[in-house]
Amino acid sequence: MLNIFRSLARSKRAMVFVDYEYWFYSYKNKYNLRPDTAAWRAELEKQFDIEDIMIFADFSSPGIGEELAKLRNITNTIIETGTATQYRKKDMTDFVMLDYIYQNVTSRNDVGTYIIFTGDGHFQSVVKYLVQKRHKKVVVYGVTDTFSKRLQGVASDIRLLPDEEELNNSYMRMIVSNLAHVETKANIIPTFWGTIEAVSKRNNVPDDRVKATLLRMMANGYVFQKDFSINSSKQVRIVAADWKKIKAAGLYDEG
Repeated sequence: MLNIFRSLARSKRAMVFVDYEYWFYSYKNKYNLRPDTAAWRAELEKQFDIEDIMIFADFSSPGIGEELAKLRNITNTIIETGTATQYRKKDMTDFVMLDYIYQNVTSRNDVGTYIIFTGDGHFQSVVKYLVQKRHKKVVVYGVTDTFSKRLQGVASDIRLLPDEEELNNSYMRMIVSNLAHVETKANIIPTFWGTIEAVSKRNNVPDDRVKATLLRMMANGYVFQKDFSINSSKQVRIVAADWKKIKAAGLYDEG
């Protein structure tokens, strides 16, 4: 009976390894989002006994460098890979993180679960090793449409982000960004359908998702329609932003 409890405790005990460059830039470039690391940690803690969260990235660039204060709220273990000059620059974070994973599994017999946040196929071998040779549960988190199929195929479990709430937030920000842009362009008339088409093309996202989000924003009062005079004899209906409400919701930063 005691062995059963020990086995259960070991299976819940988890080490977490995060390729933060992958997470940050995938979110930024594909969804115009920033990772909500606090919410992510809280979700992990509902399922696992977290031993440590190890964050890996080159934080020398301004955008990702601004994330450090936020990351220190979820872990003290942040590995700056920008100084690891023994590796080719584009592979630094991968190699350093892989090294830490192998070292950890060699020295820790009390950890039953490894949680790895990366979409990179380079991690297929280590995940396969952890699952097949070390008999560990490996949960791999990846960003939708950036997640190696080979890596997914060897993991015990996979989790895709962003979730629906994050996606909705992303589409709202795309629409807000477009409305801010057209307000500075006198030659652009932001009609309902024109806004949908512009946001869809600019961000390479489905127009039906943009339409659904725009309608939801209108229902919630972030965006409204009004008449706009093109000339003395012609009016059209355009969409406009309630900037006070949008800024209060944190959907737009003028900076």
